[in-house]
Amino acid sequence: MTQVVVARKVAEVRNRIARVRELLPRTAEEFRTQRTATEALLLNLYLAVQASCDLALHVVADRGLGVPSDVRGAFECLVSGGIVDPVLGQRMAGAVGLSNRIAHQYGTLDLNLVFRVAHEDLGDLEAFAAIAADAYQV
Repeated sequence: MTQVVVARKVAEVRNRIARVRELLPRTAEEFRTQRTATEALLLNLYLAVQASCDLALHVVADRGLGVPSDVRGAFECLVSGGIVDPVLGQRMAGAVGLSNRIAHQYGTLDLNLVFRVAHEDLGDLEAFAAIAADAYQV
C-alpha cells in the first residue's frame, strides 16, 4: 500500500510541476498581468507543494522518523533520518512557507517572488519527488 501512495503522490508532484511550466510566461510582467494564467499557475504550484508535504509526512510515518509538530518538521525528520540532505530539506521547508502565503495571503502575495520561484526552484520539488520515488522503488 505504501508504494501505491508514494507512486500517486510522486506522480501528482510531477504532473503539477509540468503544468506550472506550461503556464509560466517568459517575463514577470506577463505573469503579473495575465490574471487567469497566473491564478492557474498559483493553484498548480500550491498543489505541487501540498503533494510534496503529503509525501514527506507519509515517508516520515512509514519510516518511523518521529512525530513532526508541523509540515516543516517533516522535512527536518527526513534530514535527520538521512532521507534528504540538509540543503534540500531547508529549501523544501521554504516551499511550505510559500504554499502558506499562496493559501492565506493572496491579496498580499508577491507575484515577483512567485515568478522567480516558478522559474528557478521547481527543481527542489522534482528532486524531493525523485528521492521518494527511489526510496520506494516507484
